[in-house]
Parts: sequence; structure tokens; C-alpha cells
Amino acid sequence: MGKSHLFCMILHRALSLILALGSAVPAVAGSYENTVHHTILPGWQEADGAHIAALHVDLAPGWKTYWRAPGEGGIPPLFDWSGSENLKSVGFIWPAPEVFDNSGYRTIGYKGGMTLPMRLVPIDPSKPITIRGQVDMGVCEEICMPVTLPFSAALPMNGPRDPAIAAAMASRPFTRAEAKVQDVDCDIEPTDRGLALNAVVDMPPTGVIENAVVEVRNPRIWVDPAVNQRDGNKLHISADLSSISGGAMMVDRSAITLTVLGSDYAVEIQGCD
Repeated sequence: MGKSHLFCMILHRALSLILALGSAVPAVAGSYENTVHHTILPGWQEADGAHIAALHVDLAPGWKTYWRAPGEGGIPPLFDWSGSENLKSVGFIWPAPEVFDNSGYRTIGYKGGMTLPMRLVPIDPSKPITIRGQVDMGVCEEICMPVTLPFSAALPMNGPRDPAIAAAMASRPFTRAEAKVQDVDCDIEPTDRGLALNAVVDMPPTGVIENAVVEVRNPRIWVDPAVNQRDGNKLHISADLSSISGGAMMVDRSAITLTVLGSDYAVEIQGCD
């Protein structure tokens, strides 16, 4: 990667962050108490010993927060679990988000708040999990601000199923099989900027409007906003990939996630054949 492109990429990320934060300053205790309210929904234990719980965030009218891939000017949630007990791993079940257009910049998230289900795996399934930590996230209206939300909860081993968590889990994107995806053909080629990913997904339309998102699960790789175009049942998706460090990079095709956010429903495709 040339120095000029690396500079442009860093400048683009800096401008995106400025757009995301606006004129906000780091939030302090009490500065957003009328904007953000959050709680842990304690949930229940599954038969395999894993525990299903959720982070529930309520936002003031007109405010929104961001998805795991927040778009050009968003801030993804970042969790710190360092104070937790009997916790081996955490997986998230992301509800399908909305796509927002902010002055020509595409951001992806949730308006009014979100319920984010979590699958928590204990170290010892015979003992309860206690979660302690915090989540750093961005919330936006006309301006945006970063907020830090602390959490602490002892998760009951015999808790009942929570309808709010179950509803959030049901609103996740469809899987490849559920959406009747017939084929996924991906081509990755080197460019003077890094790599170009071009995918053709054979699947029925997900709505009149479709927005594709490409993720590679590698924080060292910057993924430009994807461009998509439909031709019958073939959805063409393209995105440029760049190394943040400016060095060489490799992309694991099995770690690529293609998400199609349609006006009728969303689809998440794991792996790029």
C-alpha cells in the first residue's frame, strides 16, 4: 500500500469518528442519565450449561446506537468482562439492525435502543455465572457521544425464559438455509490498495432496498463500505480491503461474513466459498 493511500485511509477514519462524535466530549456519570437507561436481563440456563441473558438499552426518543459493524461514522459496542466470575466465553446474537443515511454517510444500528442477547459459557456449568464489567458504545441524535455503561448481575441457574430476550433472538437475520441461498461465489484479487472482494450471491430479493455488509473478523483489516447490485436472483457485492498497518495481509474466506440488510428481512451468510 502506498503512503498516500494509507494517509487517505487514516484521514477517512478520523473524519468518520469526528462525524460520529460531533462536538461531544467523553461522557461522565450523570451526563447522559436522561438519554440512556440500561439493564441486564438475567435470562435462563440452557440444557448444555450455557446461559442466555441480554443487555437491554433504552434511549430517549430520536436517539440511536450502533450494530457490531456500525458503518462509516459509527462506534461499535466494546465489552469489558474483566470482573466476571465463572465465565469462559461470550457470544452475541445480534438482532437485525436498520440502515441510516447521515449526510451521505451510511451507519447501521438501532433506533430507540436495543435488546442484545448473549450466550455465556461458564467455566463450571454446575455453578452460576456472575458478570461484571462495562460496555463502551456510541449514542447519537443530531450529535453523538460515547457512553460507558457499567453492569453487574448474578445470573440465576433456574431462571425462566424471558419473552423480551426470545423476541430479540427471533429478530436475528435469517441463516443461509432459511433464506434459500443457493450459491455464494467469492473472488479476491490484489489491487494497488490491498485486496478487492467480489461476491455473487444466488438468493431471492430481501426487499425493494438492499444494503450489503462485508466483515472479515480481523481488526487489522479495514473494510470499505460494500457496494451491491442485483441482477435477478444474483446479488453482486463488492468491497475493498486494506491493511491498517500498510503491510501485506491474508483473508480467511471461512471468516468472511456477508450480511444483506433488506427492507423486508435480513440474511447473514457465514463463509465465502
